[in-house]
Amino acid sequence: MKIENVDIYDLPIWACAVVDEISETCKNRLKLSPEYSRILKESDELLFKYPFISKLIDRDKIEEPMKLSVKKAKALSKFLALDADREDYERIQLYLMGCQHTIEVLQLLELL
Repeated sequence: MKIENVDIYDLPIWACAVVDEISETCKNRLKLSPEYSRILKESDELLFKYPFISKLIDRDKIEEPMKLSVKKAKALSKFLALDADREDYERIQLYLMGCQHTIEVLQLLELL
Protein backbone atom coordinates (compact mmCIF):
# COMPACT_ATOMS: atom_id res chain seq x y z
CA MET A 1 0.00 0.00 0.00
CA LYS A 2 1.31 3.44 -0.90
CA ILE A 3 1.27 6.25 1.62
CA GLU A 4 -0.88 8.43 -0.65
CA ASN A 5 -3.57 5.72 -0.50
CA VAL A 6 -3.82 5.85 3.29
CA ASP A 7 -7.05 7.40 4.44
CA ILE A 8 -6.90 8.93 7.91
CA TYR A 9 -10.35 7.54 8.62
CA ASP A 10 -9.00 4.00 8.20
CA LEU A 11 -6.24 4.39 10.74
CA PRO A 12 -6.52 2.15 13.77
CA ILE A 13 -7.69 3.50 17.09
CA TRP A 14 -4.17 3.27 18.51
CA ALA A 15 -2.97 5.88 16.03
CA CYS A 16 -5.50 8.32 17.47
CA ALA A 17 -4.35 7.41 20.96
CA VAL A 18 -0.75 8.22 19.97
CA VAL A 19 -1.82 11.63 18.67
CA ASP A 20 -3.81 12.27 21.87
CA GLU A 21 -0.80 11.27 23.99
CA ILE A 22 1.52 13.58 22.06
CA SER A 23 -0.95 16.43 22.33
CA GLU A 24 -1.33 15.88 26.08
CA THR A 25 2.46 15.74 26.55
CA CYS A 26 2.77 18.97 24.60
CA LYS A 27 0.23 20.74 26.81
CA ASN A 28 1.83 19.38 29.99
CA ARG A 29 5.23 20.71 28.93
CA LEU A 30 3.70 24.07 28.10
CA LYS A 31 2.12 24.34 31.55
CA LEU A 32 5.63 25.08 32.82
CA SER A 33 5.63 28.25 30.71
CA PRO A 34 4.43 31.32 32.61
CA GLU A 35 3.27 32.94 29.36
CA TYR A 36 1.25 29.91 28.25
CA SER A 37 -0.28 29.63 31.74
CA ARG A 38 -1.21 33.32 31.60
CA ILE A 39 -2.91 32.81 28.23
CA LEU A 40 -4.93 29.88 29.60
CA LYS A 41 -5.90 31.81 32.72
CA GLU A 42 -7.01 34.90 30.80
CA SER A 43 -8.97 32.76 28.33
CA ASP A 44 -10.73 30.93 31.15
CA GLU A 45 -11.59 34.21 32.85
CA LEU A 46 -13.12 35.57 29.63
CA LEU A 47 -15.11 32.36 29.10
CA PHE A 48 -16.44 32.56 32.66
CA LYS A 49 -17.28 36.26 32.45
CA TYR A 50 -18.78 36.10 28.94
CA PRO A 51 -20.66 32.80 28.45
CA PHE A 52 -21.66 33.79 24.90
CA ILE A 53 -18.04 33.18 23.84
CA SER A 54 -18.38 29.50 24.77
CA LYS A 55 -21.52 29.29 22.69
CA LEU A 56 -19.66 30.70 19.69
CA ILE A 57 -16.51 28.60 19.97
CA ASP A 58 -18.39 25.37 20.76
CA ARG A 59 -20.44 25.94 17.61
CA ASP A 60 -23.68 25.56 19.49
CA LYS A 61 -26.74 26.15 17.41
CA ILE A 62 -27.41 29.86 17.50
CA GLU A 63 -31.11 30.50 16.99
CA GLU A 64 -31.10 34.29 16.74
CA PRO A 65 -28.62 37.08 16.01
CA MET A 66 -26.44 38.19 18.87
CA LYS A 67 -26.24 41.85 19.66
CA LEU A 68 -22.84 42.49 21.15
CA SER A 69 -21.99 45.57 23.08
CA VAL A 70 -18.63 47.19 22.49
CA LYS A 71 -17.44 45.61 25.74
CA LYS A 72 -18.53 42.12 24.61
CA ALA A 73 -17.02 42.62 21.15
CA LYS A 74 -13.72 43.61 22.74
CA ALA A 75 -13.86 40.57 25.02
CA LEU A 76 -14.48 38.30 22.02
CA SER A 77 -11.61 39.92 20.14
CA LYS A 78 -9.31 39.47 23.14
CA PHE A 79 -10.35 35.84 23.52
CA LEU A 80 -9.70 35.09 19.84
CA ALA A 81 -6.26 36.72 20.06
CA LEU A 82 -5.43 34.66 23.17
CA ASP A 83 -6.68 31.50 21.47
CA ALA A 84 -4.46 32.19 18.45
CA ASP A 85 -1.49 32.72 20.79
CA ARG A 86 -2.27 29.44 22.58
CA GLU A 87 -2.38 27.57 19.28
CA ASP A 88 0.94 29.15 18.24
CA TYR A 89 2.60 27.99 21.46
CA GLU A 90 1.22 24.49 20.98
CA ARG A 91 2.38 24.29 17.35
CA ILE A 92 5.87 25.43 18.28
CA GLN A 93 6.02 22.92 21.15
CA LEU A 94 4.87 20.10 18.84
CA TYR A 95 7.54 21.08 16.33
CA LEU A 96 10.23 21.07 19.02
CA MET A 97 9.03 17.70 20.33
CA GLY A 98 9.18 16.34 16.78
CA CYS A 99 12.77 17.57 16.44
CA GLN A 100 13.66 15.97 19.77
CA HIS A 101 12.09 12.65 18.75
CA THR A 102 13.87 12.73 15.38
CA ILE A 103 17.22 13.19 17.07
CA GLU A 104 16.45 10.34 19.48
CA VAL A 105 15.56 8.01 16.58
CA LEU A 106 18.70 8.99 14.66
CA GLN A 107 20.77 8.29 17.76
CA LEU A 108 19.11 4.90 18.17
CA LEU A 109 19.87 4.09 14.54
CA GLU A 110 23.42 5.34 15.13
CA LEU A 111 23.05 7.80 12.26
CA LEU A 112 23.87 10.78 14.42
